[in-house]
Amino acid sequence: MSEWLKANPDVKLAFQPGTFQLEAGVERLRELYARTEVLILNREEAVTVSGGNYDDVHGLLDKLHALGPKTVIVTDGPAGAYASDAESRFKMPPYPDPAPPFERTGAGDAFASTLVAALITGNNLEGALQWAPINSMNVVQHTGAQAGLLDEHKISELLKKAPEWYKAEKF
Repeated sequence: MSEWLKANPDVKLAFQPGTFQLEAGVERLRELYARTEVLILNREEAVTVSGGNYDDVHGLLDKLHALGPKTVIVTDGPAGAYASDAESRFKMPPYPDPAPPFERTGAGDAFASTLVAALITGNNLEGALQWAPINSMNVVQHTGAQAGLLDEHKISELLKKAPEWYKAEKF
């Protein structure tokens, strides 16, 4: 993969390491991390990859940026997500669940794919952070990783209905 990326320098990489990539370790994937535009990990994975302290979110973000990614996202389940780019750091709350989650399968993947889609369609990081939890919230209301995925129109509708506090805050 890194050879292909070297041959295609205009391609932007969003990287959400899976089990095999996490097991491969940072050293083996160093070039991939260095080439990453957007890195998305949950908090436990962020500790594994960075070697940082779970309780120090700024430290985790710093260590992950040191690997090369321009934008780093650390999801934290029901606590929301943290994001950092070259200019700002944000804390994003989760979108309010209409009911207790039915099943959490696919929540992280829904968050990651929606965040990247929002960035691709021209949203800034703050806007993308508002989109991502909406799809994640809806996925956990269904069985499986795909049944609750929303399209852009439905995400926009729910965003219009969001509570006033539902926004990315600098931290």
